[in-house]
Amino acid sequence: MFRPSEKKVKVGKSNADTKGFFDMKKYATEDERRSDMGKWETVLHGNNSMRGSSLDNPVFDIHYNAREAGSPTTSAEKIRYALIITVEAPKHTDLYNDILRAYAKTLLPIQPKVTLPVRV
Repeated sequence: MFRPSEKKVKVGKSNADTKGFFDMKKYATEDERRSDMGKWETVLHGNNSMRGSSLDNPVFDIHYNAREAGSPTTSAEKIRYALIITVEAPKHTDLYNDILRAYAKTLLPIQPKVTLPVRV
């Protein structure tokens, strides 16, 4: 789940409001909705545009739901998984360094394991 602003917390709740990021398409037909029920993807892709001013310490909550024969299970082995995010802000010229400074203890740069020659 995506939480765009830590300040938007409903009365009686302990966490900020969530916003779907990987929702099914808005105008799916009934047949399309039925065919997607119960399916899961190993890789999800999402793309959202939003104003930077609407974000206040935004976070993604990611959680792995183990399955065995299509049903939830508690005996599955733990697996490693990741969330990769691309952020674009054309008017924010030093975005990369600002994010790196703000989350220096949390973020890790991706280290390529394969080197490919670049042909010019």
